[in-house]
Amino acid sequence: MNIGDYITSGILQDYCLGVLTVEEEKKVETMCNNYPAVANELLLLRQSLEKYADNESIWRRDELRIKIWQAVKKIWEEKS
Repeated sequence: MNIGDYITSGILQDYCLGVLTVEEEKKVETMCNNYPAVANELLLLRQSLEKYADNESIWRRDELRIKIWQAVKKIWEEKS
């Protein structure tokens, strides 16, 4: 098996997202143990997903905070 093809197959992304069967997960884990390049790529994917999630959650928090304050301001103005 060509390691480059395995890495680009999408199986590692599916592993990170938790959509693989138990057997497929074990195969990925075996590949990581046998091939450092696969393990490294999996690490990079996990870090990228974590960074993306962190960035998106910050954006969402800011957006939510703005919407909440707009709603509070509207209620305050209606009561005044």
